[in-house]
Amino acid sequence: MNDPQSNPPASDHPPVSESGQPNNSQPNNPLHGVTLKAMVEYLVDEYGWERLGERIRIDCFTYDPSINSSLKFLRKTEWARAKVERLYLDSISYDERKGKRASQATETPAMPGNVWERARRRDANDD
Repeated sequence: MNDPQSNPPASDHPPVSESGQPNNSQPNNPLHGVTLKAMVEYLVDEYGWERLGERIRIDCFTYDPSINSSLKFLRKTEWARAKVERLYLDSISYDERKGKRASQATETPAMPGNVWERARRRDANDD
């Protein structure tokens, strides 16, 4: 009747290749591995709350803004999250094209690695 072999238990672990390494299911997705919190923190550092509220006109950026209230709203509101993701991608793309991060490295020591590695490290340190 109920054959345990036919429905293996679901696993919380990502798929693993034959070599034992996790499959990278989204190798060309620039947002893969970057949390919403890391994006909002980056944008706040880059623009500040006032300019961010001017660029993306949502109340959580203009009236009594905070990271937590913004995350709460963005997790529930797909159109607003899409705007944040677009601005984030445009901002890091602009930084890389203009060499902004490279020029800042000469002024102050920067964390090693690209923007994705820094965002992942920042998220790991927050936990």
